[in-house]
Amino acid sequence: MPVLVTGATGCVGRALIPKLVEAGGQVRVYVRRDVPEYRALGVKVAIGDADHEGRLESALEQVHTLVHLVGGPLPERGVTTEWLNLETTQVALRAAENAEVRRVLFLSPLGAGLSSDNAYLEAKGRAEEAITNAPLEYAIFRCAPVLGDASALASFLARGVPQQARGARLNPIMVSDVADALVAADTRDAGVRGFWELGGPDILTFAELAARVGARPGLKGVFSGPPRALTELYARDAVADASAAVEQFALRLTPLSHAPGR
Repeated sequence: MPVLVTGATGCVGRALIPKLVEAGGQVRVYVRRDVPEYRALGVKVAIGDADHEGRLESALEQVHTLVHLVGGPLPERGVTTEWLNLETTQVALRAAENAEVRRVLFLSPLGAGLSSDNAYLEAKGRAEEAITNAPLEYAIFRCAPVLGDASALASFLARGVPQQARGARLNPIMVSDVADALVAADTRDAGVRGFWELGGPDILTFAELAARVGARPGLKGVFSGPPRALTELYARDAVADASAAVEQFALRLTPLSHAPGR
């Protein structure tokens, strides 16, 4: 079944695309610039801006599943948190509905909600609401912080955990496990409609996590502190109960002791 991934060059997208290709079926990505390594895998590459509804709709023709990965807590200069996490989702939903896409898969952080005092969590909560109100099947995965190369969590750890976040508890999930959940939700024959939490099997504080994994590859030698937006986000507990997702999608969660590079 054809699947299209937006935001395919981010941490999760890089882990997801090879797994989708391996699962079979046609894989497409919608990105801002060409990705030759994806073309080499047989992936169809469509190029356009995240808020260009017409181009995205064309790329979604005959697609069964849209995996919408555009978003994050650190928007680029000149981009707002609301645009990155809410408005791009609204555009993607309109394009998907017009193209008669059946299913949308979405990643959201634990704590997302309309009444959150955090701009990122509030925007993600509004995006979740837009998805649940759309006439599409959906699987929304609310994730504990994702650990992988170039993830926000890896960047945060590499820059040193500030005092206000050191005691916050989390059960980080490996990016490969997030990708497995998305593949399982895409390839599932039965209908999908609901929320599931994703988190790893190890619960610890940010201070303990930093001591165990340290800086991830490619981030060593960074001495400046983490951005305020990440500190505010991670200074709160983020422990997910992944039992329902494990049962529903037959997942095997990776412990920290088996993380790449350990």
